[in-house]
Amino acid sequence: MSNPAFMTVYFEGEQRELKSLYGKMKRLQERQKPLVENGFYNPTRWLGNLVVRLGYSWKKVNCQGTWDSLTLQEHYLCFSTETAWNPPFDVLKLIQDVYPSLRFYFEAEGDWDEYVTNDAEGRYFTNRYVVDTEPDIEYLDTIEEASAHLAKFIGKPIAANWEALYQAAEEWNEQNEDSNWPIDVKRICVIGNEELW
Repeated sequence: MSNPAFMTVYFEGEQRELKSLYGKMKRLQERQKPLVENGFYNPTRWLGNLVVRLGYSWKKVNCQGTWDSLTLQEHYLCFSTETAWNPPFDVLKLIQDVYPSLRFYFEAEGDWDEYVTNDAEGRYFTNRYVVDTEPDIEYLDTIEEASAHLAKFIGKPIAANWEALYQAAEEWNEQNEDSNWPIDVKRICVIGNEELW
């Protein structure tokens, strides 16, 4: 069984296109029955419904998941997804094909236990590091913040660089093998849209 992949995405562009996409998604999620029968836990919010509403075949697009937290503001539309294995980048591409003025910014965590974003400027996603010291998981903007956070948890200083942060987590895990939850540190990698498909 796979772990789910999570993504939050913001679309910007012409207000007319943002409103059109929002209207389609809102109407789909408010239906009594899903547009396409499916076995998802929230069948009206299945991404396949959106793919079909946009005029494509759900069988030809990776859409194995659902959306949630749909929000329309003056300058953006936002929603989150939970999918199997990988974030639904194909659905984002399809939305752009239908609405040419729209561009998107996302942050995603995949089944591959990696974090990625295309938001190089930090318009919506400024975090670049994850420090997981169960039950506390922190998303931090700088290596200095990540190092200070972990240093406070383990009780000794850590140099503000990735190698030192990673090594400190590994050493703590080795010294605390009986812990129910090892420390996990991750970098949120910035990628370009050309790497998505």
